[in-house]
Amino acid sequence: MRWYDVEPDVYMAISLIECSELPKQVEYAKLIIDKLKERDTEMEFIKNTTISNLGGGNYRRWYDKHETVSLAFQYLKNANTDLQKEIAKEILVYMNIEATTFA
Repeated sequence: MRWYDVEPDVYMAISLIECSELPKQVEYAKLIIDKLKERDTEMEFIKNTTISNLGGGNYRRWYDKHETVSLAFQYLKNANTDLQKEIAKEILVYMNIEATTFA
């Protein structure tokens, strides 16, 4: 089981990001990073991220193919479950607004 399969909102957000074109994936990744930085001023999620847990250059995971996307997901993975859910919901709202605005 993948780390984001546990919580439905996190799973949905990650799945929708995966189905997006690369420029959108990067946009959403930057939004995730910004939202995490807003809430975690101590940057605990960044302190827990190392090159080895970013995939080590193996690029086995779909999101390791772009550095920004990989960083965002690793930061989100290192956040606590409540914060993961909160960020995921905000990303889903952003995607919904974006979809209805440009439809």
